Amino acid sequence: MLELIPLLSFVVIASITPGPNNIMLATAGASAGFRATVPHMLGISGGLAVQIALVGAGIATLIHQYPTVTIVMRVLAVGYLLWLALRLLLPQNALAKSAAGQPLSFVGAALFQWVNPKAWMMALTINAAFLPTHMTPEAAIAQVALVAAIANLPCIACWAGAGSSIRHHLADPVRRRRFDTVMGIALAGTALWLAISQ
Repeated sequence: MLELIPLLSFVVIASITPGPNNIMLATAGASAGFRATVPHMLGISGGLAVQIALVGAGIATLIHQYPTVTIVMRVLAVGYLLWLALRLLLPQNALAKSAAGQPLSFVGAALFQWVNPKAWMMALTINAAFLPTHMTPEAAIAQVALVAAIANLPCIACWAGAGSSIRHHLADPVRRRRFDTVMGIALAGTALWLAISQ
């Protein structure tokens, strides 16, 4: 159990700090409430676990052999985040604005991890630094993937909960506009950071 402490520490820090998933969850929590955001959260944690397992099984090697794949994934991630940011920042009708902040489905959130550079960083780091050496590679990968998913879920739930807790406050259109602007800028900033980072 003690050997899991560094892994848990890394996953908690990486999961609770701001990033694309957490910004989208806060926005979704504010728009739809915590309960409606649960499939989105489960998709993130489940998608991360699958990503860790597949990276550990060798997908990372394949991606390194074909650098174009990494570029395409980065472009998709940046494009998606900018699209979300624009939907929050630009004046629109209420229906379109509401749709911009809605939670993703379980499958949509799981698939988003494959274009989310922060999730890739977590999956690669976990496989490079935290695989136990006293068990078979398959068992080690399964263990770290499961531990990461379990540790990730309460961390990201904090963001959905924070968004949900201010939902009533955002019933005022002026406050809602300010919130949407801040979250749109945060998403655009995240997209910019992803675009210029190596």
